Amino acid sequence: MLGLHRVLLHPPPATRRALTAFSRLSTMSTMTARWTPNTYPKARRSDHVDVYQSASKGPIRVQDPYNWLEKHTEETDTWTSEQERFTRQFLDQNPDKKRLEDAFRASVDYPKFGAPTLHDDKRWYWSYNSGLQHQHVVYRTKDDKLPEFKDGAEPGEVFFDPNLLSNDGTVALTHFKFSKSGKLLAYGLSQSGSDESILYVRPTDAPLNKRDDTGKLQDEIKRVKFSSISWLPDSSGFFYQRFPDVKSAVANGIKTSTDENAMIFYHRIGTDQSADILVHKDDDHPTWMYGLSVTEDEKYLILQTSRDTARKNLIWVADLKKTTLGESIQWQKLFDSFDAEYSYVANDGPIFYFHTNANASQYKLISVDISASKPSPTVVIPEQKDALLCDVSRVNNDRFIVQYKHNVKDQLFIYDNDGKRLEQLFPEFVGSMTAHCRATHPWLFITMSGFTTPGTLAYYDFKRPEGQRMSPFRQTKVNGLNPDDFETRQVWYASKDGTKVPMFIVRHKSTPFDGTAPAIQYGYGGFSISIDPFFSAMFLTFIQIYGGIIAVPNIRGGNEFGEDWHLGGCRENKVKDSFPFPTEYLVANKYAGAGKVAINGGSNGGLLVAACVNRAPVGTFGAAVAEVGVLDMLKFHKFTIGNAWTSDYGNPDDSHDFDFIYPISPLHNIPDRILPPFILLTADHDDRVVPMHSFKHAATLQHTHPNNPYPLLLRVDKKAGHGAGKSVEKRIQEAADKWGFVAQTMGLVWKDQQNRL
Repeated sequence: MLGLHRVLLHPPPATRRALTAFSRLSTMSTMTARWTPNTYPKARRSDHVDVYQSASKGPIRVQDPYNWLEKHTEETDTWTSEQERFTRQFLDQNPDKKRLEDAFRASVDYPKFGAPTLHDDKRWYWSYNSGLQHQHVVYRTKDDKLPEFKDGAEPGEVFFDPNLLSNDGTVALTHFKFSKSGKLLAYGLSQSGSDESILYVRPTDAPLNKRDDTGKLQDEIKRVKFSSISWLPDSSGFFYQRFPDVKSAVANGIKTSTDENAMIFYHRIGTDQSADILVHKDDDHPTWMYGLSVTEDEKYLILQTSRDTARKNLIWVADLKKTTLGESIQWQKLFDSFDAEYSYVANDGPIFYFHTNANASQYKLISVDISASKPSPTVVIPEQKDALLCDVSRVNNDRFIVQYKHNVKDQLFIYDNDGKRLEQLFPEFVGSMTAHCRATHPWLFITMSGFTTPGTLAYYDFKRPEGQRMSPFRQTKVNGLNPDDFETRQVWYASKDGTKVPMFIVRHKSTPFDGTAPAIQYGYGGFSISIDPFFSAMFLTFIQIYGGIIAVPNIRGGNEFGEDWHLGGCRENKVKDSFPFPTEYLVANKYAGAGKVAINGGSNGGLLVAACVNRAPVGTFGAAVAEVGVLDMLKFHKFTIGNAWTSDYGNPDDSHDFDFIYPISPLHNIPDRILPPFILLTADHDDRVVPMHSFKHAATLQHTHPNNPYPLLLRVDKKAGHGAGKSVEKRIQEAADKWGFVAQTMGLVWKDQQNRL
């Protein structure tokens, strides 16, 4: 079931006294001598003014001289092209640029496997990338035997290769759903990283394994966005969500108008989209969105309604056998107020199970008998105060796989239907764990990964005798990197209000904690999304090359400790856990050198980075990298899906919300002082956080700081979006640019050259 939330200054006194602004600046790079201020491409400034209402001050006039950059015009194209040439000229001066790109390419050139799944055509399917393929390829077995994945074994046969659909890897697979018969596949494709997809249908006996593709059917469903796919039991068709056609808002495939009036349709195979049956819409609430699914037992429809990215939704249920498809479906409104999140897990006939935060910030599992005259929840697995119940899945028809998060480390358990804990899976593992299973299958796969664990795939089979059910299935091997050469530790630092916040620190074991190491500090802090331990070969390559560390603080706004932790980083609290606090901790405790911490974040994390650049004292950061960030906090809600973010950010059109949004909006609070080396990354086809945010911010930075001693740059990726579906090669080039920028501006030296200096 689709969830929208899954769709994104006070240093310690001793440190402050020891590091004056001058001494901090002296730690910054000498390599920036090549930087010549006052040479930025010029951007036209208009006299445009917007008027907002403040609850405390009344009408507020806000200048917006670069509002013309909100539109995709020839003038905007010319300016962005000049910016890209300017940025490229600087980045290409880096003597390590080519070498760094080659090192990143080598580090990700290793086979990557997804967990296999047995689908209804009685074949196993899994994703695979040999190393540098633009997009992952879907493979399958030739029969129902579980693939072995042993070294030297046949990888199976290619079923769907999206690399055949474009030469540059800019077509990505977004949806993949088999019919109940196993004979048909509905799949979605997006162009250039767009959130919008086109759905197609193909028989499973017609794999896409050659460029001359004649296997797909004539069905073509457009304007699909933030949608699930759910087939009817008879495989005659499926449900999906789409938006109305808005031709006037599209220029060269780039859409920026607001996403409104979502609708659920039913598509019958072999018919034109114009004949699809409207199942649900709500004209009174144009910003609401939906997900419709069919239960595993094929007896019920479930409609989930979200009004924004908050973890709150409605749940309606209908008896499928008593339903005539159309807007007249008789829904049982099981949870009909936006008071909590309810995620369907499974059902035993009329007994439905939901994962919920209703009166439970750390979540619980409940059951509801929908056949009762007045259905009421019964707690199956109660909330735990010391661990977050972050996910529940059904397996083997009578067991639950329950995932807990304790201090940002995953734990997996097996429970019975009555909520009794039976077994913990891989209790010795520390990191991120994900279960892959289906309610009717007597087995599951478990992926385990972490900062120094590239990926272990394990297998659990209920048919085996107790004590023999768990076994390793496949271990990922990385070329050129030995994960054992790195180590991870977790520390806790105090935020401004005294709240203890965890942070992971990763280093190569040869890197000393003596206060000299450079650091990349990565964060997000929003939309109830946890930043769990993750493996990045390019991160490890960077810190191995330059003798640095990676620091990942789990700041409030995420879901690491439940809904209270999330709300502690929303709205008025948006920058309470700002990045200077973990930076100061790293420096004070000699994990990193003063002025040698580069901060990085994307999307909401880009907002975090830009806001902290504005607010932190001079010299706090050695460099800043903000990717696809939300930077114009007064207009974010006027573009594409931005209106859904008001639950986290507030609504600038509300006078009370305006009063806490305006003071933190990065675009409107750029300080009149020296800024660190700062690069903004965006993409021309980003229809999640539209590129106008980065365009306007870069233009403003360069206008207000023409003589800043450090570069303030804009990188615009072409034929790319918010990040999903980006090809491997594009990710390599992007990493070489952004981390090359950090190395170049902070004066970092390749380790094999350090002894020569």
